[in-house]
Amino acid sequence: MDDLMHKLVSGALSGGLIALVGGLSVLVRRRRVARAEAAAPAPVEDLSQTLLRQAREADRSRDELVGQGRPVEALDPARAAADLWRRLTEVRQGRFLAERQAALARLGELLAAAGRPDEAARVRQEIVGLG
Repeated sequence: MDDLMHKLVSGALSGGLIALVGGLSVLVRRRRVARAEAAAPAPVEDLSQTLLRQAREADRSRDELVGQGRPVEALDPARAAADLWRRLTEVRQGRFLAERQAALARLGELLAAAGRPDEAARVRQEIVGLG
């Protein structure tokens, strides 16, 4: 009976030790992977995606200010939007031309309304040149 009890206790202890070592091994691997992921560089956003996000935000800001009856304050985001769409058409040739023209048209309208006809004329010339 002592021999049977010895084998049972020995088996239970061996099984427990094996489970403990296995659990520690998994824990060590998880920590190693977590450290490697934390040290890995963050994914780099494509330049065109960054410009697109910024251009859309500038468009929204401009439209929001115009909607609030603040067209003079909308000039800065309108200029920024036009510049960003211009850069996008350079980065992604053949794309975003309609968006660039629309942003320029809105900028021209705001400039004309703000009493800046010379600047509005230059913007209109740029639109014609894109045609």
